[in-house]
Amino acid sequence: MKLFRILLLFAILLSISSCQGDVEKADALRLENKFDEAAQLYQKAADEGDAYAMWRLSQAYGNGDGVDFNQEKAFELLKKAAKGGCKEAECDLALAYMFGWYGINAEPAKGKKMFDELIKDQDNSYVQSRYASLLLFGSDGVYEKNEEKGLRILKQIKDKDNPYYLWLEGVAYAEGIEDIDRDYSKAIDYLTKSYEKGKKYSAFCIACIYFTKDNNELYNIEKGIEWLKKGVKSNSTHAMLMLSGLYLTSENDSVFKSYRNPNKGIELLEKAANHGSGKAYAQLANEYNSGLNVNKDDYKYYEYNKKACELGDATGANNLGAAYANGTGCEKNVHKAIEIWAKAVKLGSGYAAKNLYNYFRYGGDGLPVNYDRKKAKYYLLEGARLNDPTSCCLLSYQYYPGGDLFEENAEQAFIYAKKSAEAGNIYGRMRIAYLLDHGIGCQRNPREAQKYRDKYELQKKEGK
Repeated sequence: MKLFRILLLFAILLSISSCQGDVEKADALRLENKFDEAAQLYQKAADEGDAYAMWRLSQAYGNGDGVDFNQEKAFELLKKAAKGGCKEAECDLALAYMFGWYGINAEPAKGKKMFDELIKDQDNSYVQSRYASLLLFGSDGVYEKNEEKGLRILKQIKDKDNPYYLWLEGVAYAEGIEDIDRDYSKAIDYLTKSYEKGKKYSAFCIACIYFTKDNNELYNIEKGIEWLKKGVKSNSTHAMLMLSGLYLTSENDSVFKSYRNPNKGIELLEKAANHGSGKAYAQLANEYNSGLNVNKDDYKYYEYNKKACELGDATGANNLGAAYANGTGCEKNVHKAIEIWAKAVKLGSGYAAKNLYNYFRYGGDGLPVNYDRKKAKYYLLEGARLNDPTSCCLLSYQYYPGGDLFEENAEQAFIYAKKSAEAGNIYGRMRIAYLLDHGIGCQRNPREAQKYRDKYELQKKEGK
């Protein structure tokens, strides 16, 4: 019996050792962008019950790295990894509930409760880095933005080699947050280390620094493109999207026209889409709608926007609603359009909110005028909240001289007119010039009014 126990223990230890070896090999292969081989080893270790491997495999399915993109499978693996005690997986699961990742419905309260428990453990650098990120950049109302506290947590992180920590340090120096002076050289140093340790998004961030002209001695388009290409090799969808934008640039672009290559641009958009980018699908849809770089195809416009919407892209959802409203690539269905636009608003589309306001307020397509005044009011406010410039301008007129949806409020009229004007809306600029001229909702300021009027006239002349 004693011999049996010894042999059993030996077998268990051998299994654990083998599993750990596979995971270590997989981690190394992932850093070398050998995603297929890495995924196979993560799968092997996951099948043997390794929670960390499950987490990495979840990331692979969530990004399409070495396996076909599959949100449902990614989320199931993430839950298993979290249940298995992987702190990184527990962290990502909390964030998934918080923000609705992996195609699930967001449950902010549930996610925050889970995350609040995790951040009590100050020894886990991944968790603390994520927490610092939420505080530094905001989190859609879940955690209040607090740069001072975010930097304090960042400085207390123990593992200074953690790629997420290195990325945050890089961003802090790139942005110049709180008491950290902007230093692009230091930013690139941290971001490069982060990229080398597996934070592929860092390649995109470095490219952005090289593309920044203002007060930047490091401004270098070629180096920026070089880093975007590195990002593409690492399966960074952000890098794919930016590089595709350069390849699809207009022939009239004075800076990037020499890089124009429509075939490569479309190819990169398709690659990003295959890696689960809803934004890529939305951009592909627009390409097939415009017909500038590919043959115009209404059905593909509809299908790609549908996929973008399914992946939670606000632009794609708004455009899908428009496709149903106009019968572009599909059968016209106004009620379906309204349903999709409502989803688009939840995803953050101010344009969709404006569209819904118009339908509920003015009717059309078989709907009566003042179809639903309560909803019209709601969506006009939502459009303004989401910074749609037209909604802001319309709301300004509702507040002054007053409409039938809101009580007169000159100060609010001025606030929303300014938001509209600053967003570049031609009518918003005309509107705020009028308010400034007459001191409505503000101190009278003819000189400032003239500045907006000049912008209006220039915009009108340019036909924008």
